[in-house]
Amino acid sequence: MHRLPIQLWLVAACARASLEGWDSICADGTREEIKQCAKDLATTIAGCGPTGYVTPAVRCTNLAVAGAASQAVNWALMLAGGLAQHVHTRTVASLLTVKDFSRNSRPKGMSGPQYRKRPLLGRNDVGRPTCFFWTLREPAKRIESGYRHAVQLMASHPLFSVRRPPPLDDLMAAWRANATRRPKAIQENFMRTQIGYLRGGIDLCRRKAIQIVPLCTETLADDWAAAATRVLGDPDARLPQAHARAIDSDPRLQNESTLSYENRRWVNREVFLADHVVWRVLCGGRNASTPYAPTKTLSRRPPTRYTGRCSRPHNRHLPGCHWLPGKCRWQCNEPPR
Repeated sequence: MHRLPIQLWLVAACARASLEGWDSICADGTREEIKQCAKDLATTIAGCGPTGYVTPAVRCTNLAVAGAASQAVNWALMLAGGLAQHVHTRTVASLLTVKDFSRNSRPKGMSGPQYRKRPLLGRNDVGRPTCFFWTLREPAKRIESGYRHAVQLMASHPLFSVRRPPPLDDLMAAWRANATRRPKAIQENFMRTQIGYLRGGIDLCRRKAIQIVPLCTETLADDWAAAATRVLGDPDARLPQAHARAIDSDPRLQNESTLSYENRRWVNREVFLADHVVWRVLCGGRNASTPYAPTKTLSRRPPTRYTGRCSRPHNRHLPGCHWLPGKCRWQCNEPPR
């Protein structure tokens, strides 16, 4: 049994309590019905995006999807003067009624007085938000990010005797063997469906009462620049660098947190099927390691009798990857965390 730091255990326990009923959107029916529901949902969201009119930043907030660049968007919106928040359990419905007294970190470039005077949800007479920035990411990548988050959180508490959890693939194998036992090493916030954050907002979206602006993690810088210009009317709004868990990860952690082809496919197409369909429709699987493409670079050894030529394998198709004839291997793009 792997012991967790007290803080991690408390966060997981609180998050687990609020997870009940979260996965209620596109959750019932056959596999094909769930996929069709997800496609219809993606079409609805795409139809209630930017209206062509500038929305004041003080009327915009963000849905803090764990493992999908939520910190970066939180800071970007705060710097732009918006209703930034970083609570992973808030849906559209709760954001429309909440009075925000939660703690939030201050980004670089914002002074102390500016931070203290920033607008807050339900306070300062700012009214309720009418636009919501919603980050999306490949589900398997969110699980990988959640694993790295847990390991790095454990490592930051040297006073606790914490055994490093087994590699993520081993945790997924155990989960596949017993679907009722989710891996405890990963916080529940990373297990929440991304479409679950839309609760209370889909009907409002259909009636054009609110805007939901999707931001794809794989192309976040470009998506934010476009959204800041079209929605906020601020082409100079910048996207600060958050704590990218991929950048500061050690090689061992990178290796242990990378899912195999089989487990990636299972997470995307079985566990989070609706999320995966919505992500592919709205983000197009851009620069991402889809369930059909392993994230690691695949090496192909030349034949024993090397002739000086190297041909691409004919029986493999890897979206997001390209064959390097001079090096006899695949090169796959890695999205930022």
